[in-house]
Amino acid sequence: MDNFFKGLTIIELSSVLAGPSVGMFFAELGATVIKIENSKTGGDVTRSWKNSHEIASQSNEISAYFAAVNYGKTHVFLDLKDPKEKYQLDEYVKSADIITTNLKLGDAEKLGLTYDYFRSLKENIIQCQLFGFESDKSRPAFDAVLQAETGYMHMNGHPNSPPTKMPVALIDVIAGHQMKEALLIALLKLEKENLGSYIEVSLEASAISSLANQATNWLMSGLEGKRNGSLHPNIAPYGETYQCKDGKWLVLAIGNDKQFKNLIKILNNKKLEDGKYQSNQNRIANRKALNEVLALSFQGKERDEILKGLLKAKIPAGAIHGMKEVFAGETAQNMLIHEDLNGTNTIRPSSIAFRFSK
Repeated sequence: MDNFFKGLTIIELSSVLAGPSVGMFFAELGATVIKIENSKTGGDVTRSWKNSHEIASQSNEISAYFAAVNYGKTHVFLDLKDPKEKYQLDEYVKSADIITTNLKLGDAEKLGLTYDYFRSLKENIIQCQLFGFESDKSRPAFDAVLQAETGYMHMNGHPNSPPTKMPVALIDVIAGHQMKEALLIALLKLEKENLGSYIEVSLEASAISSLANQATNWLMSGLEGKRNGSLHPNIAPYGETYQCKDGKWLVLAIGNDKQFKNLIKILNNKKLEDGKYQSNQNRIANRKALNEVLALSFQGKERDEILKGLLKAKIPAGAIHGMKEVFAGETAQNMLIHEDLNGTNTIRPSSIAFRFSK
């Protein structure tokens, strides 16, 4: 699988996270990815997005953020306003299969980087252009703004807390997946019909398409997602977190009544046998009281010990891990990729989470 896209060439005229994550995906699968960066501005803006540890140590030339989505690429710095350097890009395009862009509205025309221009260099070229807002393509967009305007921040946080941004640039990640899916379809079209494609993806539409059950809860029943901590609006106890005797935390994700009955047996707490907890509908109605009973039950247990019992009884539950624990695990360790990038020793998990067994 490492060389599945060997022979495929991608020109990356995109920056920050969504577009570069697409290039990284194809690079990991063997494609040649040429990332064009603006020589006048120092390249992709995320090169300088250093965290507090990086600033204090002054050890890395590039940021960990930039390293997250720029594995396996050839980095070329050009001033595309200079005709001679623009000519270099033209030569790259002539031998390319795909171009990814997140140019601001109007910039493509100013720089002469329209799809029609790319087609004049290679007739069956594929271009995927990322915008922020479907409704206003000229509007500047970053992930936090999209999380706000597409409902995510409104739903995220605790009831008494302000709307809260998720710590991962989730909308960028989702849009990156939409771009990959669109490009795979375009490659199939190219193979079948020898025709190129011009594709537009917006962060806004990508976010809305991923609202899943929160969207249908509103559209079909009028239930609006609200800040409810980590709780699930349709299932209980699902998302409830509990601190154990040793100070460690776990989460429950009970999906049906049978699992709840098994939970009662493991915790051996008679209060949980009350009829008001025996169906999911009743547990939703009596969630606060149920949570208090469960919290007291877990307070007397060592987390790892009780977790073993829960898992043995096929009860969906998990330890709440920080990054240290996540990357000490076997799965994460097997995903790590090392690369020297401009003199910086980078390390990151692979973007490829699937495996072909045959």
